[in-house]
Amino acid sequence: MKIIFITHNIIGNDGWGRYAKDLLLEAKQAGHSVVCIVNEIDGSVDIKQKLLLKKPPVNYVSNIFLSFINSISINKYIKEFEPDIVHFIVEPYTNILPFLKYGKAKIVLTVHSTFAYMPILVNSFNKNICRFLSKIYFRRVNVIIAVSDFTKKHLLKCVEASVSRYVTENKIKVISGGVNIYELSPDKYVNKENEKKEILFVGAVKPRKGLLESIDALAMVKDVDFVYKIVGSCENASYLTLIKNKIAEYKLEDKIIFVGQVSDLDLKMYYSKADLFLMLSTNNGLDFEGYGLVYIEANSYGVPTIGPNDSGVSDAISNGFSGYLVNNKDPKAVARLIESVLIHKTITKDNCVKWAHKNSNNEKFLLVNNLYNSLLS
Repeated sequence: MKIIFITHNIIGNDGWGRYAKDLLLEAKQAGHSVVCIVNEIDGSVDIKQKLLLKKPPVNYVSNIFLSFINSISINKYIKEFEPDIVHFIVEPYTNILPFLKYGKAKIVLTVHSTFAYMPILVNSFNKNICRFLSKIYFRRVNVIIAVSDFTKKHLLKCVEASVSRYVTENKIKVISGGVNIYELSPDKYVNKENEKKEILFVGAVKPRKGLLESIDALAMVKDVDFVYKIVGSCENASYLTLIKNKIAEYKLEDKIIFVGQVSDLDLKMYYSKADLFLMLSTNNGLDFEGYGLVYIEANSYGVPTIGPNDSGVSDAISNGFSGYLVNNKDPKAVARLIESVLIHKTITKDNCVKWAHKNSNNEKFLLVNNLYNSLLS
């Protein structure tokens, strides 16, 4: 099978890139002929990449001229490669689809979260452009992969009447992303019986990730000596100030550590030493957590997770098995669950690893591959 994937990059330092990188590597390993059309090349990955996208994704949301101009070079490559499948991984690039000549190829679109239905993100004349483009590309897309049931429901709820006939429930298949399973062995873990319990956060420091809510809950944890390690870059200086003010208000300066961005090797170390993963992502207007691979990644190290019950995280956490889903606006409830995991060990390491294996890259690609085959049969 010959597949063209369209994404901004496969560096893997954000949700889009991480999903793309894992999917492409699995497709190549399965024996498919794979090419990725990108805006930025990653030379460290053994995947054929074509630098044909002129701008980062957000530039395409309502720019019909850019979409048309960019389609010219992509059409030339499609004619040369003759793909069986063209898979759009980054939603804004789908605005190029109305101008593509893709022959007999089948079109697949993955929707993640905020950009699932773009007309709701813009105003005035740009909204009309988005509506026009979305009506065409949703008609041409053969199947839509939603990374969570929450994202599927969001798309069905937001899609407008003129487009709804092309975005039906039957056309959307829920297949979440997967993770590379870390091979566990006893020597990978540190005996922490007499140490502070390590609670971990991995992600960008921004409002949607719910750090203020996490700190409210941690301030109510009384019977556990803990440290909360925040791993990730800061994208919002004013939000960081709010976080630091709240830490000072609760006098938690010695319990909350900003680690910053780390290497992949160091990240493995933080996961392997953690006792709990806590990220209370919030729905920040139209910006929401579509899934949350970091929860599964933590599980792959045997680490229980706690996340919100009103987003795509509901598909990433098996409630009561791999971790807990909770109202992220209820700090007392979150604090009780933190104590339940750290004191009473109500979530086992073995169950976490079992859940991670069910959500491995290999298992998820089998579902995507079956979808490809069904389109071509």
